[in-house]
Amino acid sequence: MAMPVLAQVTPETSPPQAPQAAPAAAKPKVAVPDYPDPRTITIGAFYWLTQGAQPSIYGGSQALDYETIRDIGKPKKSPGIEASVPITRTGELKFEFSRMKGDGNQTAPAALDIFTQGINQGDYLATQYQIQHAKLYLDDLLFPHKFPVAKFRVKSLWEVQWVQIKNTIDAPYVDAAGVTAGTDAVETATGTKNVILPTFGLAAEYALTPHILFRLDGSGFGLYHKADMWDANATLSFRKGPIEVMGGAKALHFKTSPNNVEYESATFTGAFVGLRYHWTL
Repeated sequence: MAMPVLAQVTPETSPPQAPQAAPAAAKPKVAVPDYPDPRTITIGAFYWLTQGAQPSIYGGSQALDYETIRDIGKPKKSPGIEASVPITRTGELKFEFSRMKGDGNQTAPAALDIFTQGINQGDYLATQYQIQHAKLYLDDLLFPHKFPVAKFRVKSLWEVQWVQIKNTIDAPYVDAAGVTAGTDAVETATGTKNVILPTFGLAAEYALTPHILFRLDGSGFGLYHKADMWDANATLSFRKGPIEVMGGAKALHFKTSPNNVEYESATFTGAFVGLRYHWTL
């Protein structure tokens, strides 16, 4: 008896499957954060070891007599304060104020008429001055304008600066002689000069590490035969948490308008140290 033939079933072969793509690797976190790092309100103080050329008083275009006294005193060390607040994603509004004093001694180089006060040639003079400097400005990212911000960036500075210098020029021996003799033989001249100018500049910053920043900035403005002003700073700062320690060098120059009876000019330089405190928004 013939055995039935069983049909041999061949298992269906599954079509080859394309290899699955490996899951995309997660993008690494960017080391450089958005700008600034982070957004903060700051207050600070600095101490400027001021030196440089002493202020001098010169006869202006309206002078009718000899009005010049050069080098009226070495500057003393200058304290200052500063503050900043972010107002846009890339810009901060900043304020800085400092006060400087100085004094010196010399003899009158000629018969003088300073601030409407006559002084005899050869009189011994004690000179004093006080300088106040304030600056309000917008510090804004200029290049490269991208996020996250690069380690190296250039910023634009749009400023208004004010300098005031108050002077006292006294002939103490003449004053004392007048008091002794009961006369009005007094030779004390006082005068105040102001400069208010818009200034424009650039700042370059480089983040050496996440906590260390180097900054170089300068700004100025002036007109021919008019007042002028410029300032510059080189700063290295270290920030950890809300505390930032800084140091570097500062320079400030100003000249009041020569279109007066007298005008004044000075250039100050020197190292500085400072401290800032940050409040994160």
